[in-house]
Amino acid sequence: MARAGQEARGVKYRTVEADAANVTLSDMGLNKVWVIPLCTFIFSLAAFLVSYVMAVSVGHVSTFWPYISDSGAFPPESCVFGQLLNLSALFLAITVYLRHRQIVEFYWHRFKQVGRWRGVSCGLLWLGYTSAFGVSMVANFQENHVIYVHYTGALLAFGCGLIYTWAQTVFSYMMNPKLARPIVSHCRLVLCLLSSVFFVSMVVFGPILGRQPKSADELDDQEGFYKWSGHEHNYVEHMIGTCSEWLLAICFQMYILSFAIELRHAYCHAPKLKLIAFLDGEESAVSTDVFDCCVVPAKILTGVNPRHPHEESSLDEDYKPKATDASRDSFRRYNEDIEPSNGNVKMSA
Repeated sequence: MARAGQEARGVKYRTVEADAANVTLSDMGLNKVWVIPLCTFIFSLAAFLVSYVMAVSVGHVSTFWPYISDSGAFPPESCVFGQLLNLSALFLAITVYLRHRQIVEFYWHRFKQVGRWRGVSCGLLWLGYTSAFGVSMVANFQENHVIYVHYTGALLAFGCGLIYTWAQTVFSYMMNPKLARPIVSHCRLVLCLLSSVFFVSMVVFGPILGRQPKSADELDDQEGFYKWSGHEHNYVEHMIGTCSEWLLAICFQMYILSFAIELRHAYCHAPKLKLIAFLDGEESAVSTDVFDCCVVPAKILTGVNPRHPHEESSLDEDYKPKATDASRDSFRRYNEDIEPSNGNVKMSA
């Protein structure tokens, strides 16, 4: 009996050590969430620059200076542009969610602040999601095929993104205590001001004053877009529009990158998965919690609920195995070694 008790304690010790090891492995990579906005910045710039170099090398666009979308309109550069920009949209959506969760954890769980800030943060969350969706539309709908859908995506990406950055800046100034130092909010305010100027100049000097002399119907899609020269009467307006778009995109990505400053002091837990167990046509929720994962197999295999070993099982007689006295006693002893409140295994001496 003493040897059996020692073996049982050894199993429990190994179980606790294994659980600790699993927690360590699951948390690896989740304690560096500041990498997510960095990935958004890197994939966006890579999409812009790589597609631009490829488009110039094959002669699809002029060297100085096309719109960002012009560089990703024709294959093969459109494939690279779409793939990288889709990844950027994904990481942007994750960054927006992390920012929202960080605000909730900081102002509610730590400082217990109440007010309208939580509703505002939820609204900003969906606004950021809309901007990320617009980025994905720009990546997947090229302007030379579905121009109106492409422009809609660009408007969602830049328009909602600009509103999102302004709201986040005002939010960071108004909330007290601060998530970051005041210099961070000041830099974000400068980026918002520059982005607003570039957005207006892009709209005014781009499609309005900087329209190309030839219509799109006169262009051969295989040769690329109209190549501007300094002799065009509205060449300067066109250049102001294209440069404004590039600067607007860079300012927006720099703003998103600034979230990494606060996220350096945050980490994530591994997600908790919920499963549905199907038994005799009935559904019952099954949790991936350590104790719950032990409860359901124990109940199915022995007909004994480890939480309440003296209660009758609700399983159908056809599915209820014939549990022996030894198995019932074994699970009763298991229940005694489990803390029902939190599911932790007691460490026996």
